Amino acid sequence: MAKIMQITVSIKDENGEEIVSTTNERQVPYIEEIDTQGFRAAFHDLETAILESRKEACDRALSEYLEAMSLKKQGQNHALGISSPRSPTAFRASWER
Repeated sequence: MAKIMQITVSIKDENGEEIVSTTNERQVPYIEEIDTQGFRAAFHDLETAILESRKEACDRALSEYLEAMSLKKQGQNHALGISSPRSPTAFRASWER
């Protein structure tokens, strides 16, 4: 029997308002599984689930944050009459390289 772990990543502005929030869920081994699998195997499963979930949540939050920043910058440029040569997707792709 497995349990569910949730990892939430939030990015807030200086006023405490949430800009981006994402939650990732992953199954983790229950205490009885430690007895049946053995400590090392159960601990490995737990550690892997935590690390993968944290990475996915952080990657998703960062991607959403960059998208929001890009859209905001694009809106500011548009208001100033400056054309933006990059789309938000191109901006994110160049940053992730």
